[in-house]
Amino acid sequence: MIKLKDLLTEVDSVLDAPKGTYIQITNSQERRRLSQNLYDLIKNAYKDIGGHHDFKTPNDIMAPDVDFWIAADTDADPDADVTMYGKKTSHGIKYTGVGHDGDKDNIKNMLTRRSKDMKSPGHYGEVSGDAFRVYVERGGVPVVDDEKVVRKVLGNKYEIEWHGKHPTDPTKKGNGWYTRMSGAGKKFTKTLIGVPS
Repeated sequence: MIKLKDLLTEVDSVLDAPKGTYIQITNSQERRRLSQNLYDLIKNAYKDIGGHHDFKTPNDIMAPDVDFWIAADTDADPDADVTMYGKKTSHGIKYTGVGHDGDKDNIKNMLTRRSKDMKSPGHYGEVSGDAFRVYVERGGVPVVDDEKVVRKVLGNKYEIEWHGKHPTDPTKKGNGWYTRMSGAGKKFTKTLIGVPS
């Protein structure tokens, strides 16, 4: 027997989706409508390191090179609480950042979802530091150790210095560590994780 509550889906969210559902924001009108909410989530997530270098205002959400966005409303208020974003590439979705409202349960939910996604073909990203611990050590996301694959996926956009083992921290797993310049002009040691196609 079908119950009335099964037919009714509560949609009290700016995302026009049921609570807890991750949706892909596929068009620029939706992204513009949600730009302040998404910006606030990113600003909050990166506040301890001085903000995200690519997102200084809500208008930066419209940057054409960041063309993959998903978000979810996971709690009682109507705003999106988490977002993940990146770039569509010939190797799949390259995740480049996150945003969250600071709630520990919402953050855990988002990181669990992203770890799951990055274990499937066509989902990958570059990580170091805390993100490495979260996705690789806790989330079980695989590290890409093959230098040829890493160079192919990153392409000519970045000049990388290949290390293999982490150059300063032998406790870090994997043989896929390299150093490159970031978009902000700083050198970072990173590793490629996930399953690029």
